[in-house]
Amino acid sequence: MKRFFIQRLEGLLLLGLGLMIFKLYVSGYLTKLIAPKMVPYALAALFAFLVISLLRMKKQKQSEQHCDCGSNGESSVLKYGLFFLPILLGFILTDFTLSGEALAKRGMAKQQAQMVSSYDSGKHANGEKISVTDDNYFEVLDDLLNNLDTIKGKEIEISGFIYREDTFTKKQMAISRLSMSCCVVDATLYGYMVNGNVEGMKTNDWYTITGTLKKGSYKGEPVPVIDLKGSKKIKAPEEAYLYENVQIIQ
Repeated sequence: MKRFFIQRLEGLLLLGLGLMIFKLYVSGYLTKLIAPKMVPYALAALFAFLVISLLRMKKQKQSEQHCDCGSNGESSVLKYGLFFLPILLGFILTDFTLSGEALAKRGMAKQQAQMVSSYDSGKHANGEKISVTDDNYFEVLDDLLNNLDTIKGKEIEISGFIYREDTFTKKQMAISRLSMSCCVVDATLYGYMVNGNVEGMKTNDWYTITGTLKKGSYKGEPVPVIDLKGSKKIKAPEEAYLYENVQIIQ
């Protein structure tokens, strides 16, 4: 097989990778695969892929009369062809959310209280009502873990998606969020165990719930647990991931 064909194939692959990143960026799907802090690097890769692709195509035109008769063209085509599948999926897929089955295999992160915090210990746990938002999600969780013995009866309001494991009873679920540090591969599931009349709340649906806190356990670890008082189904947010990188796990 002539060398120029391999060069053209390489150029097309790089062009496809660049266009795939561009499509994910303009459609808003890129941050479902990588954290916002990684987006500048992805855009730099987009630029590099396009430039190198043009250079490979130009080189191909200059050398298309040459023949690389000793190369194994068929195996090269197969090797490069493996890259077409992820490029194709990047163009045609629109839902990059982790499935419930994948999340169930991972389980919720084992949460451990930190001895040193950047905020006043008890700031949230000692309040009359705790309102959990995207901005304070990890701060509240860390605070509650540090004050498990004082949270009983405190009111809490939190939003998230419904998560269940096979070991949960019919009266149990978790109100959960996904956190991403770098990319979807390192996505971590955080959640609060919830007890109450939860049978009608479908797994993976999004809710805002209210309830009262108490000390409980998850896989042998002490955690805050919510006794459900009320719930309201909501639309999934456009930004489903939490991106704050804090050290409260393992």
